[in-house]
Amino acid sequence: MQKDVPFSSKRFIMTLTLCACSVILLQNGDLPKELPFPMSLLGMALGLVLCFAAMIPAIIIKTKMNGDVLALVGRKSTAQRIITAVIYCVCFVCAAVYFLYPYTDMFCKKYYDETSPCLIALLVLACCVYAAFKGANVITRFGIFLFVLAMVTNALLFGGSLFSLDFSYGSFELSGSLSDFLRCAIYFVTPCFTAVIFACLSGSSRQFRLRQPVIALSLTGVKFALVMFFITFSVGEYATRQEYGTFVLSRAAHFGAFAGIESFYMALSTMSVFMIVSLLLCAAAKAVGKERNLAVTSVFTGVIFIVHLIMVNNNSVKEILTSPVTLISVSLAGAVVVPTVCLITERRKNA
Repeated sequence: MQKDVPFSSKRFIMTLTLCACSVILLQNGDLPKELPFPMSLLGMALGLVLCFAAMIPAIIIKTKMNGDVLALVGRKSTAQRIITAVIYCVCFVCAAVYFLYPYTDMFCKKYYDETSPCLIALLVLACCVYAAFKGANVITRFGIFLFVLAMVTNALLFGGSLFSLDFSYGSFELSGSLSDFLRCAIYFVTPCFTAVIFACLSGSSRQFRLRQPVIALSLTGVKFALVMFFITFSVGEYATRQEYGTFVLSRAAHFGAFAGIESFYMALSTMSVFMIVSLLLCAAAKAVGKERNLAVTSVFTGVIFIVHLIMVNNNSVKEILTSPVTLISVSLAGAVVVPTVCLITERRKNA
């Protein structure tokens, strides 16, 4: 078993921020169409506050003990380690397919409609196996490249959409139904999957500061707000009638005769999903005590591919595993329940 070398906490948090951006990049009719823009912002803010709350148990473990949840669980009995590993592995598989399925679906529908989503998933997962084998340190280094790509894509996406702004497309009223507001807020709790990754891998990071996740979630909120703003007031109802609203926005962005930056958008989406799955594979291998083990990583990858294959062919399974409620439920189990139990048992033992 190869241990991961320590890596910068700033780089790690930045990587998690880029992973969280997949939530808005792959948004596909998940947000209420009738909810006014200001209420959507409030729902988004509430969702991200809850995401930060989900990170608190793991943050306490990191700041007080300079470790992570899996390091604490490693001191427990065999039964406790097995139960924890099962919880996290289920969480990791659900999180992986939650993003992998819409990505492959979008890729095939928007680019190559004759290509099988399973083939695209297989190619992405093959790259993820290699990255996970190299370890989280290497993946976070790659996050620097993704950060540059994200900045360029955002500049083109938002700059190219300024020319088509029309405030008659949307509303600035503080109105809307409570159910729509709650649906919006729930959707923006889904970035809490990054709290699970943090809970499992933060022990290898160094120089962690509380302000880092606060700044990261604030920047995530700014990105989400800008995407929602330009989808609402630059593309309007056309985006609500199409699948994958952010893709539609990227296609509508233009600079004079130059129109469409969907290639940048697709590159950013691909790299974001790649990093999510790679980090989840790293965390899964660590959860079973086999860090950077190619055989174990390959087994987890095979499970993810099989679940993706079932989703492609079974609509009921797809509806369950692409539901924000499912992702939030398993994420809270891994980010809140398990770390909290660890903190309670550690405190009782010390007492």
